[in-house]
Amino acid sequence: MAKRSTRPIDSSAGLPETIAPQLATLARRPPATGDWRYEIKFDGYRLMCRLDSGRVKLITRGGHDWTVKMRALATAIEVPVDNAWLDGEVVVLTETGIPDFNALQNAFDRRSTAQLTFFAFDIPFLNGRDLREVPLSQRRELLGELIAQTSSERERFSESFTEDPESLLASACRMRLEGIIGKRADAPYRSGR
Repeated sequence: MAKRSTRPIDSSAGLPETIAPQLATLARRPPATGDWRYEIKFDGYRLMCRLDSGRVKLITRGGHDWTVKMRALATAIEVPVDNAWLDGEVVVLTETGIPDFNALQNAFDRRSTAQLTFFAFDIPFLNGRDLREVPLSQRRELLGELIAQTSSERERFSESFTEDPESLLASACRMRLEGIIGKRADAPYRSGR
């Protein structure tokens, strides 16, 4: 398969102000064919993170700017880029490292969001390049390298797995996780479902 273009976006256009997230479709069973990667389905809030010249904006799935509500998290995000959009999930982790949705809701209810953690799982834009046509496997490789350069415990890379999805799902259930998400390794980034 030929590599997809990573040509720079029009510099006069700059980094897009908004990007709608790519959404999952519920499936009854894992796909039988294809090159798939699986990630933990976090029990949190979907979050798009816009980084531009050191400024961080945290945007909800519905397009609301929650940077002020998550000031400590915005300050903790230190990805070494000029500009980028990151796609991920914000969670509160238990002492055993499992996402706890009730604790996340309580954090917002109490306006005590200092312990939020952002798990990044995609990067549709990076340093002036529109990566949405680049295969997922390449985007995730770039993202993993960037997150590895940070020292913040509040931003993490969402690891992926290639093992049998049935056994991964069984493990997720034993750990009381919400489930798993399957993604095609060669897929572009498409806003919407």
